Amino acid sequence: MQIDPDVLDVIRAATADGPMLRLPGQLDRKLYERVNLALGAAGGRWNRYKRAHLFPGDAAEAIAGLLATGEVTTDAERGYYPTPDPVVEQLLELAELEPGCEMLEPSAGRGAIAKPAAARGVIVDCVELDATRAEHIRSDGYARRVMTADFLDVKVERRYHRAVLNPPFADRQDIRHVERALRFVRPGGLVVAVMSGGLTFRSDRLTKDFRARVQEARGTITELPDGAFPSVGVRTVVAVIPVRDAPPPSGFNRFAPRVEDFRARPRAVQQDLFLVDAPTAHGTAPFDGLGYGAALWAKIDPNTEA
Repeated sequence: MQIDPDVLDVIRAATADGPMLRLPGQLDRKLYERVNLALGAAGGRWNRYKRAHLFPGDAAEAIAGLLATGEVTTDAERGYYPTPDPVVEQLLELAELEPGCEMLEPSAGRGAIAKPAAARGVIVDCVELDATRAEHIRSDGYARRVMTADFLDVKVERRYHRAVLNPPFADRQDIRHVERALRFVRPGGLVVAVMSGGLTFRSDRLTKDFRARVQEARGTITELPDGAFPSVGVRTVVAVIPVRDAPPPSGFNRFAPRVEDFRARPRAVQQDLFLVDAPTAHGTAPFDGLGYGAALWAKIDPNTEA
């Protein structure tokens, strides 16, 4: 974003004191809004108690780049859209948080979700790619741990009761982030995520497989009202996905019979594993030969094998 000359003049006249930047006197409202936008893109946040913009690090260093180039990269240009407060409240209610539970917020931004979760007594860890935003969370002190990293590259720790997130949407990144977040949550936990509205109608393989995974987990995908994310300008949904058990190893068909189901069993019993529509005496899952859950069409008598 190109910064207007009058905005640059105001920032040049500001006084830096460590992490604080104090503007020169009272500004016209419209001029202040443009100054605040530029300083916010550089990492500054207005603090009414100190009457200054606070930066995660040294304020003079934070504004040096924009003064030298006359440009600043906005959050929208980086693909970052903070979660509005009403949406945050909805996410936290859906997550059914309890004091003392451990929650992960991947791609945490400035902690719009993590901060109110911590206020409810939740133990919060955050992952944020942007160093300035990550330092912003650290400086507030409510998170147990803040990692400055790409969430898709973070080593999996299956320790959390909840993962609540508003991931990037571009190039199906929302699906990739949520699928990875599922690997961080214990069985019995929940993943609650804001996602692109295209999730409800796109027909590509990645989206279709994800919808099937949500359905298999007995999760939900609920559309948010129009305008829930005014800064995004696209339809959004909330996905709630229960984590019911540990994910199977890659390439493992969890519906296939186990090897031990075929050891020392009469041939008819082996066939019966595939032809009954109820749990067997051996504790294996029911199969009917054509598809799980289909109506029973044949039954072999294990005594006659006929």
